[in-house]
Amino acid sequence: MDRARGAAPAIRRVGSVALITALLGTAGLGLAGCASSSSSPGAGSSPGTASASPGLSVPGTHKATARYQITAPVSTVVIVSHVGNVTVTGGSGSGVSVTQQVYYSKTPPATTRSLSGTTLTVTYDCPAQLVCGVAYTLAVPRSAAVRVTAGAGSVRLTGLAGSVTAKADVGLINATGLTSASVSLTTRVGGISATFTAVPTAVRASANVGAITVHVPGTTSYTVTADARVGKTIVRARQSASSSHVITATTDVGAIVVAPST
Repeated sequence: MDRARGAAPAIRRVGSVALITALLGTAGLGLAGCASSSSSPGAGSSPGTASASPGLSVPGTHKATARYQITAPVSTVVIVSHVGNVTVTGGSGSGVSVTQQVYYSKTPPATTRSLSGTTLTVTYDCPAQLVCGVAYTLAVPRSAAVRVTAGAGSVRLTGLAGSVTAKADVGLINATGLTSASVSLTTRVGGISATFTAVPTAVRASANVGAITVHVPGTTSYTVTADARVGKTIVRARQSASSSHVITATTDVGAIVVAPST
């Protein structure tokens, strides 16, 4: 009975998920999947009119794409996004390449990038208007620490070996090919999927509404704490209470699966 009462606030949130999902479509959150032939507003070209999302046409909405390189060595990458998808891929090299696609109905967002020591931060500010957002795609050093904060939009992480922290208010978080020792993934509304190709030391995955799937190498045992207030919990990974490899997964509404990588 106590468990059922504790789950009640989470159940009430489920009714809002469909509405939030619909709003994401109207807000143009399919940014990363939209093609762009426009140049950056700062490049002297006039942005063309485009739809805010693949299935929705919003008259007067514009888009523009800009690309740039950071050639100085970077060890930490911080991305702060309000509306828009974020994709980060780890690779060779010490610099960072950034592609940013902006969407706006009246005034372009003011995008900024700053390099402090070896920490690169990219973000933007939007003037008040109907549609405004930026989708980021970054190629970063594989060993770089990555920190992503997203308001609304999906977060995709691939091939990273440094520490990873990703937070989304509304959006899916999908991480693959991770060799990171420490990973923390949090979303309020949306699912989390993380696949490791090397044994992690600490994994934390938390959602208010959304399923969580964690795949880890089956070559070692893990201390696993998995709690789904409303939903199934399945742990197939090897477990040992004394293991120094710790996995914590919690969700109010949604299933949790912790299993060996295939």
